Amino acid sequence: MQAAAQELNVTPGAISQRIKDIEEQNGRRLFDRSRKGITLTEAGRSLWEDISAPFLSIENAYHDHFARGSGTGIRICAAPGFAYSVLVPRLGDFTDSHPDIRITIETSDRLADLRSDPIDLAIRHGLGEYPGLTTKWLASPELIVVASPELLEKHGGITTPADCLNYALLGTSCTIDWKMWFRAQGVDDSSARTGTLFEDDYLIIKAAKQGQGIGLINDVLVKDELEDGSLIKVLDATWPMKFAYYAVGLPAVFERPAIRNFTKWLEQISAE
Repeated sequence: MQAAAQELNVTPGAISQRIKDIEEQNGRRLFDRSRKGITLTEAGRSLWEDISAPFLSIENAYHDHFARGSGTGIRICAAPGFAYSVLVPRLGDFTDSHPDIRITIETSDRLADLRSDPIDLAIRHGLGEYPGLTTKWLASPELIVVASPELLEKHGGITTPADCLNYALLGTSCTIDWKMWFRAQGVDDSSARTGTLFEDDYLIIKAAKQGQGIGLINDVLVKDELEDGSLIKVLDATWPMKFAYYAVGLPAVFERPAIRNFTKWLEQISAE
């Protein structure tokens, strides 16, 4: 009710009253109401199945009609690390192929409300379980240990997980990733030396490139650095993460041609 009220710029009470009027006019309840919330009745589900497709067609026609004059726009909310390391460096390829699609990118770690925020698509790092939203899997990262060639040359190589204890460990402010990684490798980390901690994966990558320590970072974010040699994967040991990257949006959004083209491109670059 609150999401509908925000969408229509009215109060939740006005939405409730309108639904009540429809139920009274037609003599059938559309929702069951309880302390836990509201759920569709059988009549409500049947009505939704009949009207959802026509309303989706109207929404798409409206969007396409008003997009012709100024180009089709997509507003994206992505985690800063993914935007800096994966999305933006390759975005030119997409815009060259689709010059009529205007892309706006917002970087934020907050969880955008796709029902009320002016966001078409979110790129989220999680388990892919978002009730009421459609998700498209992009990539499942693994945590790897990276270091700059200069740092390794200065202080010696790393041949075993225990050798990482000889370096300052760069990571996020919660520091739990390193602890869990050492545990997975069977290493006592009581002598670990914590380096600078960051709130953003991109900053960890930047610090590692500058030789400030070694980073434990997901491999999706350091593809370019590993290719150009500014960072080196120092061990074959990896740690699979349960989380993955997903493109997330309202079901109707994925019916738009521009979104379909963009998500298809996202899936391709994420799999490279």
